[in-house]
Amino acid sequence: MNKYLFAFLFSSLFSISFLGLAQKVKRVEPGVMYMGGETLSSPKFGFTTQVPQNWVGTLPRETEVFLLNLSTGQFGEIFVVGRPAVDLNEVAEEWKAGVDLTETLRLQADNPQIQDNALFSEVKAVGNYIPTKKRAFAMVRCGDTGTCITVLAVSSDENYDLVSQAAKDFLANGKFQEPREIDPFEDFDWQEFLSNKMLIVYNDFKGGERKTRVNLCADGSFNAKVKKKGFMKDFNPEYKGNMSGSWTVESNNSEATMNITFSKGDLRPLTVQLKFVDEQLYVNDERFYASQSENCK
Repeated sequence: MNKYLFAFLFSSLFSISFLGLAQKVKRVEPGVMYMGGETLSSPKFGFTTQVPQNWVGTLPRETEVFLLNLSTGQFGEIFVVGRPAVDLNEVAEEWKAGVDLTETLRLQADNPQIQDNALFSEVKAVGNYIPTKKRAFAMVRCGDTGTCITVLAVSSDENYDLVSQAAKDFLANGKFQEPREIDPFEDFDWQEFLSNKMLIVYNDFKGGERKTRVNLCADGSFNAKVKKKGFMKDFNPEYKGNMSGSWTVESNNSEATMNITFSKGDLRPLTVQLKFVDEQLYVNDERFYASQSENCK
């Protein structure tokens, strides 16, 4: 059974909701790799645990499932989600009943058991065209704070014991505390984020065009290049071509104020507003893209 089939099982059988994982103050960022031994904390579900040794974890972009992979070259995946508190006896019955994916394919838990506020079972597929070299293990553990964490571990036959034990340890070693909603950008360090970054925006209108590239260096200096064509030449006409100077930024969680001073004395200093909207960067309400700068020493 391939991983996408198991992912479908996971979403159907275990009612996925977003697990906003975080590491200490910083929340887990999409695409970032977290290594074995690093701490993961979900304030929303009040759960803290560690990435198992010999595993790496990431929150893939455009998904709601935190994913762990074996780092040893062996096949093993653990999908992690959070959910509100549930009656484990009722969930056990749902697991035993399983989910019909098609008229000939059914996914269900095999002999689910409850122990120490946790429900666990091997998960099997029943039906036609099922590969026999993949196995899965599911487990949900609930705290006394009104939340639960669910894992689905997928492995090959030979790695099943290793992978299922890692899933058990991931939950068993975790601690529940009172859930709380937090600003995802609480204490966000704009200075660190912007240092040695290149900010880019490109506007192409009928009758006009503008390309802006700004390199913000960690020493507080910047250099920029602005090209304008057509009617765009009439907007802030003094700010064009190659420019340089200094920059500072004042952080306020998901928003910030940047002050820009130019080396050329005839250019007025600028104050611009920055903010994140759905993890996208906006400068004065205009969408900008950020990447690592190669122009800073």
